[in-house]
Amino acid sequence: MLNPFYLFIASFSLVIGSYLFGWSSIYPEFSQNTILFFALIFVLAGFLGYITQKTKITKFKKINTTTNIYILLLGVLVATLCEGIYSHGFPLLSIAQGQDSAYTDFGIPVVHVILLTFNAFLTTYIFHLILSHAKDVQFYIMLALSCIPYVLEVNRGMFMMVGLNCVSLFLMYIASHIKIRHLVGLLVLAIIALFGFGIMGNARVNTSYGNGRGPMDSAAILSIGKATPSFEQSKIPKLLFWGYLYSSSPIANFQKNVDYRAKKTDDSMINAKRINHLVFGELMPDFLGKRALDPNEYKSINIEQITPELNVGTALSRPMKILGWIGVLSYIIVLFTFGFIYIMILRKLNSKFTLIGVATLNTIFILTIYSNMLQATGMSFQLIYPIIFGIYNSFCEYKSNKFKTLEV
Repeated sequence: MLNPFYLFIASFSLVIGSYLFGWSSIYPEFSQNTILFFALIFVLAGFLGYITQKTKITKFKKINTTTNIYILLLGVLVATLCEGIYSHGFPLLSIAQGQDSAYTDFGIPVVHVILLTFNAFLTTYIFHLILSHAKDVQFYIMLALSCIPYVLEVNRGMFMMVGLNCVSLFLMYIASHIKIRHLVGLLVLAIIALFGFGIMGNARVNTSYGNGRGPMDSAAILSIGKATPSFEQSKIPKLLFWGYLYSSSPIANFQKNVDYRAKKTDDSMINAKRINHLVFGELMPDFLGKRALDPNEYKSINIEQITPELNVGTALSRPMKILGWIGVLSYIIVLFTFGFIYIMILRKLNSKFTLIGVATLNTIFILTIYSNMLQATGMSFQLIYPIIFGIYNSFCEYKSNKFKTLEV
């Protein structure tokens, strides 16, 4: 069940479900068009998910490795050190000295993207090896070493995305023998995480506002999110409002942009400039889009927001703001078509890197509830490596079989 299309449905269902709690007074009501849209794409995603599941591509398979992985990991660490020298230090050291981390400026241009995404692929692959050989200590050491670049660069985003890749792999691993107690355990962990998220959120906001309140005081976030009087007066722990806002505000911002476009009926809202913004700014990886559009024009169209502090609007909000439902449907068509073709390519290759590709694609589809990961090079570029290494692996097997045939 852990294919990208089913996870797309599950992710948006959770977001929509939390939205329907109605704890915030600034959330707009769902329009009929929005309800119809999600109903239709859920049916489409369910159909594609069913076809994908029939291929059994998400069935966990144990893999073995070669000495090449040691060379690749060493290469990543040496290259990271070279980037540190080029950048005159690492962001982690800057933070330790009380300076701005400036992690977005770190690294050697072009090389940094390739290195960062390759290391993400490598970390996910090593985790697959751990699941295949749980008692082999060397893989745990290698996993820790592969995480050094994320720590040195203070790259929380990449660390989180790789973490989701690994969670996907782990769920595929336990899918065949999952029990009720596992689900109960996950539910308990989720509740603990929600409370922890609320405490950390309060600590950060209260400190930045300098209001003297402690980490258990949620007054600031209740004000930012405009909590309803019924919620404030209820016995529901106020720490949970953090999880509610972060899970549901993206879909609220999407509805805000739906309402905005509904009021714009003039022809000027559909023109060549806006089509270019959609194609190069939303449907292509940013390393291509930034070169196709003028730097001042790239991402110059900002989405409508329910409040300045809550600025995330799913991957669908910007296409909606740019071209309305035409933009949103274009994005969904590209995302689903690309995802399905990619799955079929992985199935054809059938290599030991197949599940790495599926896990990465799963992460892209899950994070659609927050942002356009298909357009984000740091995520989408990872999809290349399972294909490249899969082709290389098939070529090596072909040469090996041919050699054995000649021997006979």
